Amino acid sequence: MSAVPLRRARTVRVSVRDAIGRTLAGPIQAIEDVPPFSRSRVDGYAVIADDVAGASQEKPATVRVVGEVAMGAAPPGPIARGQAMRISTGGALPPGADAAVMVEDTEESDRIATVLDASDAESNITRSGADVRRGDLLFDSATVLTPARVGMLAGAGIDMVDVYERPRVGMLLTGDELVAPGDPIHPGEIRDINRFSLAGALATMGFEPVQYDRVPDIRTAFEAAFKRAIDECDAVVISGGSSAGERDFTPDVVQAAGPPGVIVHHVRAKPGRPTVLGAVGDKPVIGLPGNPVSALVMLETLGKPILLRMLDRKPNDVPVRAILSQTIDVSPTLEHRIPVALHRDDGEVRARPLFGTSAMMHILAFADALVTVPLGVGRIDGGTSVDAWPLSAPPRP
Repeated sequence: MSAVPLRRARTVRVSVRDAIGRTLAGPIQAIEDVPPFSRSRVDGYAVIADDVAGASQEKPATVRVVGEVAMGAAPPGPIARGQAMRISTGGALPPGADAAVMVEDTEESDRIATVLDASDAESNITRSGADVRRGDLLFDSATVLTPARVGMLAGAGIDMVDVYERPRVGMLLTGDELVAPGDPIHPGEIRDINRFSLAGALATMGFEPVQYDRVPDIRTAFEAAFKRAIDECDAVVISGGSSAGERDFTPDVVQAAGPPGVIVHHVRAKPGRPTVLGAVGDKPVIGLPGNPVSALVMLETLGKPILLRMLDRKPNDVPVRAILSQTIDVSPTLEHRIPVALHRDDGEVRARPLFGTSAMMHILAFADALVTVPLGVGRIDGGTSVDAWPLSAPPRP
């Protein structure tokens, strides 16, 4: 799929207040210094450092108080040698001042401030531009905006940003046996899990899931639903219909819809062997197995990197290094992805494997990450240090 040219998501301009979780469509530079003025980090007095250097209880220094800096206002004027101004935390340093002493380290009488400790006076100020300088590159294109990053943009005076519009990902779920939660269920029917888990995963990754009605196991109905989804959306995710049964239409329908068609059908991995990867024009198509564990694991591991290309992104997940709490022993003829629950024990992160079939959703519901057993390996002994790759979750600062 890496050589297939996929569409780039459209660009939209939004307020920073609406930008959390969005992906930048271009680099952002600071338009002003942060902070825009030198300011005090303490309540006390703005002073000239040389006037109070070495001040102590035994050898205090004195300065004349010539005014006060009001919060949110410019200083009333400069200070000269031997002078000081009262100042609050965050207040703007008056011209001439290059230090601040804490009120706790001073005594004032008749507008004379006696400084009893000035050892940290020069570190009690934040200079203009100490956080960000005007013209600095803040974030490059394809950066996901977390709450902290949005706060940094706002602090740098940026109120609007260009982000990628969330690509619309059409969801087609097949299976005559699927029943929505809350509806009566009859023998032979099962609850529709994938509609909820896959939609949640797509939204967390930065996409807009577009849910269509359940597709019956009829070829003409599947073709019509797929055509509508590929016409209306930027990508399509299909759940079910990718195996080798006579009602598994996904590969044939995708191939017939237009080039390049099916690029991958079947992967040497478990869960998720029947997975289909393809495209119609520049729109990616991800065909997932119907079993809920297989579907979500394949969306996370194979579908996600493909879909993120529309946002000019690559997965930037960082693995957690953990100690495997028990042995994993599986067939070496396939690559396996094992859900694990992470916990801390005696200062170490431990990964507890959660075993079960691809229809047992509890093994993902209680999982924090996936551990990969490479093709040809099969066994990883308990006590081994492994990489645990976190499952998608809402963005954090």
